[in-house]
Amino acid sequence: MINQHNSLPEGVQRTLACFDALAIPYDLRIFSEPAHTANQAATLLGCPIGAIVKSLVFLMGDQETLLLVLVSGKNRADLQRLAGIVGEPVHTANPEIVKRLTGFEIGAVPPIGIPGEYPVIIDEDLLAFDKIWSSAGAGMIVVGFSSQDLKKIKRGKVDRIR
Repeated sequence: MINQHNSLPEGVQRTLACFDALAIPYDLRIFSEPAHTANQAATLLGCPIGAIVKSLVFLMGDQETLLLVLVSGKNRADLQRLAGIVGEPVHTANPEIVKRLTGFEIGAVPPIGIPGEYPVIIDEDLLAFDKIWSSAGAGMIVVGFSSQDLKKIKRGKVDRIR
């Protein structure tokens, strides 16, 4: 449980506490080099790039409402498609806004543990993999878990986003 991870950065501890609270089993990996991109993470893990979760932060409508999009590492998010899903314009968040809204740096945003209520869209392509990997809240720490558990995270909506 989380007490085993007291030496980890606070953001990682918070992320793992959320996995524990939802009873989602996970596999934690700590690397000596950063995995800021999906390609880097897939190479370090020896898994397909599609099994990497990119947690992308967008702004909706008023440009202060967070939209979290969990995208397969092989895909890019289509802003027009996202706007159609949420029913309002969607804009990319800059690094300062990502940090302010999530508490995490770009490249280290986890799919879970971000405070507040906000919509979550899950790339349907992630569900093709039994196990997926995402940032655990730090650039050199990743967490693996079942793709089926994505639906437990903030009750995200599964859709085609590419």
